[in-house]
Amino acid sequence: MSEAPILVSITNQVATITLNRPKKGNALTAAMNDHLLDILPKLANDPQVRVLVLTGAGKYFCTGMDLSAGGGLDPEVIKAGFQKGLQVFDTLYRFPKPVIARVNGPAFGGGVGLVFTADIRVATNDGFFALTEVKRGIIPAIISQYIVPELGAQRTREYMLTGRKVSVAEATFLSQKVDGEAALDRAVADYVTLLVDSAPGAMANIKRLVDAVANGAQVDRPDKIRQYVQQAYLDMMGSDEAAFGIMAFMNKKKPDWNEFLQDKAKL
Repeated sequence: MSEAPILVSITNQVATITLNRPKKGNALTAAMNDHLLDILPKLANDPQVRVLVLTGAGKYFCTGMDLSAGGGLDPEVIKAGFQKGLQVFDTLYRFPKPVIARVNGPAFGGGVGLVFTADIRVATNDGFFALTEVKRGIIPAIISQYIVPELGAQRTREYMLTGRKVSVAEATFLSQKVDGEAALDRAVADYVTLLVDSAPGAMANIKRLVDAVANGAQVDRPDKIRQYVQQAYLDMMGSDEAAFGIMAFMNKKKPDWNEFLQDKAKL
C-alpha cells in the first residue's frame, strides 16, 4: 500500500477516502486536513462520484488528531489548527452526496466525530468508540456540534466526561453492525446500490432539509454554536491543564491529575 497518509480512489461512482497512517492509528495531522480540504470539493463537484466512503487502513478507523505532530501550544498555531479542523468536519457534514463511514476498527476522539459527520455508518462488531480528550486535559470541541444533537445532552456528557469505551453493540448511532471485513464490505456495497439508484439532486436536498429541520430552521444557529465552540476550545488549549495533559501524552505517561492539582495549589 502507498505511504501517502490519505488515499483516494474512484470506482463505479464511489469515491473512497482511506486514512492511511496505520502505525499511528490513522491519527489526523495538519497536512492531512489540508489534503482533505483540497480533495473534498473536487469530489463534491465530480459528476462521476455519487457516493463517498470514508474508512481507515489497518486496525483502527481513526484515533483523532495527532497530538505528537508538533505545533505545541502556540495560540496562533492552535487557532489555525482549529479552523482547519472545523472546515474538514463541516465539509464532510455538508458534503452534497451521501457519505458512508466504513468503520473498520476502533475510533477515538475526532475519529468518533468523523463517524458522526457521515449519513450512513457501518462498523465491525470488534470495534469501539471513545471520547478520550478529557484524559489529556482537552475537550472534544469541534465534534461536539455533531454529536450532541444526535446523542442528546445526558448521553454525550457521560461519554465525554468518562472517556470510556463504547462497544459497537452499545452504539445506537450506527446504521449497521457486522462481523468481519468481508461483511463490512458487503454492507457498504448494499448501501451503495441503494444510493446510486436514488436521484442525486433529491439526496442533496434531503441532506439540507434534515439539517435545517434539526436546527429548527434557524439559519444563524450553527454559526453561533461554532463561535462558542471555538472560544471554549481556545480557552482550554491555552490552559495549564491542557499543557500538563499533552506533555504527559508526549512522554507516554498517564497524567496524574492529583499531582497537577497539588502543584497548582502551591502557586
